[in-house]
Amino acid sequence: MFNISKKLWLFLGLSVLAIGLMAFSPFVVEAASNWDRQGGPNGRGGNGQGAQIGQGVARHTCAGGGTCTSSSLIPLSEAEAKGLQDAILEEYSALNLYQAVLDQFGKVYPFSQIVKAEQQHVNALLRQADKYGVEAPANPSLTSSVRFAGITEACQAGVDAEQADAALYDELKALTTHNDLISVYTRLQSVSLNAHLPAFENCN
Repeated sequence: MFNISKKLWLFLGLSVLAIGLMAFSPFVVEAASNWDRQGGPNGRGGNGQGAQIGQGVARHTCAGGGTCTSSSLIPLSEAEAKGLQDAILEEYSALNLYQAVLDQFGKVYPFSQIVKAEQQHVNALLRQADKYGVEAPANPSLTSSVRFAGITEACQAGVDAEQADAALYDELKALTTHNDLISVYTRLQSVSLNAHLPAFENCN
């Protein structure tokens, strides 16, 4: 009985020693390190919510809050991507038109204020293009020099530009499924219809 117990204890001792050596072997340590960097078997961080995001992965605020990475965003369809590019070009067109009025007449209202807002509109759309990896078109500038007989004529051009903006956003929202992009379009359209358009109609 004693000999059996002694052999049993010897076997258990050797087993514990072997397990301890395996736990600290280079292979196991490296595997555990990789597991930790990847966030476990499901790619989630230690908090269970994917908090550990690798370097070089862009983070963005998703619709409804929270943080998305570029890899977790649902890509835009071809039509949505082209629509975003069209929106950028439309806002550039208005920006260039209003800047041309300022170049001709100086710092006149409401162009002096609205031209700043148009740049903000462009920036908002460029952020969406960057977020979704869509190639943003460059500002094409005006295809020809624009001259107006007076401020009244320039203001009418502003009315036409804002109405064209609003109509384009109606088209884009109809073909867009991404809520964050729809939200941007809706906000920019609202500013065009409720702020810029009345200002130009009042100076017309």
